[in-house]
Amino acid sequence: MITPNESVTFVPRHEASDDPVKVPLLLIVGNSQGQVPKGMDRLATFTGSLIIGRKQATQGEPGQSSLILADRMVSSQHLAITRAPEEGVFELTDLSSTNGTVVDGEPVETSVRLRDGSVIFVGSYVMVFRVATIGELAAIQAELQKPLGPVATANPAFATICRKLRKLAEAGEEMLLTGETGSGKEIYATAIHRASGRLGRFVAINCAAIPRELVETELFGYARGAHSQAAMAKQGIIEQAEGGTLFLDEIGEMAPELQTKLLRFTQDRLLAPVGGLRPRRIETRIIAATSRTAAPSQSGSLGLRADLAARLGAEPIRIPPLRDRIEDLGALASYLLGERNKPFELSAFQVLCLYPWPGNVRELGKVVMSAEALGRDEERISIEHLPVAFLAAPKTRSSPGRRKSRPPPSAVELEAMMRRFRGNMLRVARELDRKPALVYRWAKRFNLNVDDFRAKTEA
Repeated sequence: MITPNESVTFVPRHEASDDPVKVPLLLIVGNSQGQVPKGMDRLATFTGSLIIGRKQATQGEPGQSSLILADRMVSSQHLAITRAPEEGVFELTDLSSTNGTVVDGEPVETSVRLRDGSVIFVGSYVMVFRVATIGELAAIQAELQKPLGPVATANPAFATICRKLRKLAEAGEEMLLTGETGSGKEIYATAIHRASGRLGRFVAINCAAIPRELVETELFGYARGAHSQAAMAKQGIIEQAEGGTLFLDEIGEMAPELQTKLLRFTQDRLLAPVGGLRPRRIETRIIAATSRTAAPSQSGSLGLRADLAARLGAEPIRIPPLRDRIEDLGALASYLLGERNKPFELSAFQVLCLYPWPGNVRELGKVVMSAEALGRDEERISIEHLPVAFLAAPKTRSSPGRRKSRPPPSAVELEAMMRRFRGNMLRVARELDRKPALVYRWAKRFNLNVDDFRAKTEA
């Protein structure tokens, strides 16, 4: 069952960040047991280096932090993430762990450079590495404490979008949301309505699902006698949303002549039903959405008149696809399954995190609910319970073959390495393919003071 837990502990040895430009983040997706950290525990930041393991690192570089995972598949000190000599580059080093480390589906033999968005498998856990600005970090922290939607996002870009949506919700202006089918545009339109504090209803209409000849009467209603079937007047959807929010999904499919009438309504708020003679003022906020994609200046590619697109906000706001925010997958699966959560086999959970999700969050809901139903009589959800497309996904192994470790260094060799790497014991340990704690013990045995080498470097 995917529930908040206390199996993850982050032990910083510094302030959140002293980097004025970029901050490295590790965002926890969850584990195969179905456990997802709660709130701020989904986020770990660091400035110097980050050691991940089952136990807290006792010795290390200045600014070193620890991320402790209570997982029997995780070694005491499993891996380290450090800054590479190149500006803005980070490296992951497997610290000779028992079960190995996998990055983006590939086992790590010794070290690998991380990209923004790298998916990391450690024991039964899945994590995502990001590099964010200070503003993005603040947006994530605000989201994790008080999410805009039903599930808090830990994705830097999307958290920034959510902060923007929250501010616009309070302003009460029209909006245009874009994004792929199934990415959650209606969910966030509902969240915007809720955050706005409007007392009226949230009313949604899919412009692509209604015959074009009926869209006008559905939106604006009609007066009695407007046509042969109009024995009584009918209230339109715009009027139903008075004092609230009208959500027009797939607005790009609306006929140009109806877009003209909708534009007129957004300008003067006067509603005249079909066949009616007396318009009346209606206070309804409009949020529109389309799955068509285009640059902000190319409103025609969205299927919209340029003047209507201009009325729907300064620019379209894009809801990102699920494949761009895998760090949210565990929390989303928990929300979608509700009380029916159950553990996954490790390989099945890892495949979920490597899948590209062309159908986005909607597809995730269908997949996990189907898998839960198929595996209801078993203890865990396995790959066999997932759709056929997942069977073709790349498989990972958690115990990569290892190259043989170098023999223990002599005092002269260790001193030369410590001088070469300027007292950076993580890099010395990586060079020797040994755990940092062991290298520190060798240094102590040979009476080599690590701080002396660091002090020489500073001088």
